[in-house]
Amino acid sequence: MMTEQKKKQNRMLCVLMEDLVPKGHFLRKLDAAIDFSFVYEIMRPLYSDLGRPSIDPVVLVKMLLIGYLYGIDSERKLEEEVTVNNAYRWFLGLDLEDKVPDHSIFSQNRRRRFKDSEVFQEIFHKVVKECAEAGLIGGECVVMDSTHIKANAANGNSETMLLMEGPDDYWQKLNDEHGQKIRQKREDADMSVKIKKKSVSDPEAGWMHRHPKPAGFHYLCHQSSDIQYGIVTDVHVTPGDVTDAPYCVKRIASQKQKLKIAYRFAGLDSGYDTVAVHHELHELGMRGYIHLNTGHNANWRKERGLFSIDDFNYDAINDRYICPNGCTLRYIGVRKVRYRVGKNYVSQSKDCKCCAKKSRCITGKAGYKEVRRDFYQEDQERNHALIGTALYRYVMRKRQVICEGNFALQKRCHNLRFTRKRGIEKVREQCLFSAMALNLKRLVKYGTAPLRPAVSSLFYSLNYALQMNLPLRTC
Repeated sequence: MMTEQKKKQNRMLCVLMEDLVPKGHFLRKLDAAIDFSFVYEIMRPLYSDLGRPSIDPVVLVKMLLIGYLYGIDSERKLEEEVTVNNAYRWFLGLDLEDKVPDHSIFSQNRRRRFKDSEVFQEIFHKVVKECAEAGLIGGECVVMDSTHIKANAANGNSETMLLMEGPDDYWQKLNDEHGQKIRQKREDADMSVKIKKKSVSDPEAGWMHRHPKPAGFHYLCHQSSDIQYGIVTDVHVTPGDVTDAPYCVKRIASQKQKLKIAYRFAGLDSGYDTVAVHHELHELGMRGYIHLNTGHNANWRKERGLFSIDDFNYDAINDRYICPNGCTLRYIGVRKVRYRVGKNYVSQSKDCKCCAKKSRCITGKAGYKEVRRDFYQEDQERNHALIGTALYRYVMRKRQVICEGNFALQKRCHNLRFTRKRGIEKVREQCLFSAMALNLKRLVKYGTAPLRPAVSSLFYSLNYALQMNLPLRTC
């Protein structure tokens, strides 16, 4: 029998907010897992003791978190959802008759109160420390990668500008240490001119052109994660037209300083396979498991049957190179190419003149072979020797699962696919809250009931074998 619902008379009900939220709701578990009262201490310096009462800062932070936890990327939409959702109201401490904070509160606080402050970074660090106290951070191995975020800027609305580009901190340090040893009569300039696209609507975004990723104005979100549970331990945002390597070791070092996480291993992809990264990891006392980057030039030479630098054997005792034909390339001094300095090795013309392999070794009109070796390249070669070991394969597999998995989950569920905001500071806020949402979900899931210790037994057993100098290379 079909039932037709007739209009009912409104009744006055006496209910508690506590009764309107299901017992097993996620926000109940989150409220029990972490106390957000620490926000008051972080925000207190930004508020005055005079004037009218403000919106509770904990309510602001929690309301933003709701948007990232449930994939609500519009603050207007977030206000509507909190208005009609009793679980959201309960989490924020609002009764049914309480007015929900207006969406403009967030933009006004960003523009006035939170501008040029580190409050969101400090809140993120506090969440990471809560995860560490819950036993979700192993502190042994860190993995790092970056992902692109579509900027709120039209690709066609751009202008061209000339950018003076100089050496980064690593190469500047080498210039200071070894620049005086340069024997060349003519030095290249330390600054170079680079043509760069600049967005008119968002000047801080960068034009990214990395195949097969989409070309356009983007930001890059660089994230570090602990290998045990995939907790995101660091977030750094840059324009989309920069490389990943210059920021790698600095971000790992900052975690050691601010979060007191003394990592000993790092798992990175081929984008970080530079001498600078290997050397700086060595200075931090860390071992790098980094995927080999063969480079465009090596592939180009290989396709044409030419020798690459890997075909020349380096004799560390005598500081020389041995070519594939057995001839010696001796060290003649330091060479400077643009703002990069390195050790230069050359062969003798008489050895190359009658060499049967000259066509595969020397291109152009040169009568001798010249090989350049970076300072501290032995650190890179030491880490390259780990490629193929059982521990290397384990770290690479975990790196792919954790880094790519975190980015995929954040883009699908936690507002990281694109940005509605403009400016690197506001995009950094978005990336921090997206990572916080991911960390809080794992804190709720594993904080009270951690996985069995065997989840990382392979890593720690391999680590023990490595320390005891046991063979790790397998067929």
